[in-house]
Amino acid sequence: GEGDVYQVGMLGFEGRKAYGRQFDCDYYTTAITYTKVTPIDEFASEGARAFQASVRTHGEVHVVSRVVGFKKIKFYTNENIGSGELDLPEQQMHTTAYWLTVPSAVMAALPYAADDRRDGIIGLAFAMRQLAQLLLMCAGNDVGIAIATEARRHVVSLYEEYPCCIGLSEPRYRMHHELLGGTRRMISECECASGCPGCVGPIGNTGPPAPAAALKLLHLIELPGPKGRGLRAVPARPVLPDAPPAGAAALRPSSAHPPTPHPRTFVGCRRPAARAPPACPPPPPPPHPP
Repeated sequence: GEGDVYQVGMLGFEGRKAYGRQFDCDYYTTAITYTKVTPIDEFASEGARAFQASVRTHGEVHVVSRVVGFKKIKFYTNENIGSGELDLPEQQMHTTAYWLTVPSAVMAALPYAADDRRDGIIGLAFAMRQLAQLLLMCAGNDVGIAIATEARRHVVSLYEEYPCCIGLSEPRYRMHHELLGGTRRMISECECASGCPGCVGPIGNTGPPAPAAALKLLHLIELPGPKGRGLRAVPARPVLPDAPPAGAAALRPSSAHPPTPHPRTFVGCRRPAARAPPACPPPPPPPHPP
């Protein structure tokens, strides 16, 4: 019946059937998934030229995911009370993502051990996903997260869980500053001591220092940026003057020669069509003869 718990004993992939039996327990299971996100094309990027401590990017990605196990999560408290191994087929798709690149120099500036630094970026990714779902008013399974650790950088990817995308990544890129600021407030104002499902994740996903490490990492990402041997604070956005200097002529686009959008090849997913340039005004009618 509705709300009953079943234990799945066998999955029939060819017939697309699951065989299970009713099971009485106080927990549910969630998949442990290994996910690799590979960028294919960048649509927009910001931060690399301003010596900022992070780079935000929006583009097309190739996602490879495989379920390697499951966790037992207790009802109401979301405690991790056990796990098991699984071996399921690999899944692939092309979609779009918003990803945040953090240089290793910024991670090394965290005053924590290596494991606590790792927990900090895992907790940060969990909290960013939570807030992104709220800002975009989407379901929890619409946004996936993946963390890649490379030689000189760490990449947090928030990708769409739908092939060919449904348009959630580009708004996340535009709301980058709101997303980071809201994530910082959500973690700092949470009443938990060492993590919970409402901020950096339930206890067991990360260690006790995860909230403090995530907040410190957010502070380094939002304000300073690596340059030389130290960290230098830079403005997150360029400050534009309210009015042009005296004697300077304002630059206006010419309506006679509107800019022509350059077409781009978008492999795998359908890119939104570019807006048509504004039409030139019609010429005035010829004067009537006297």
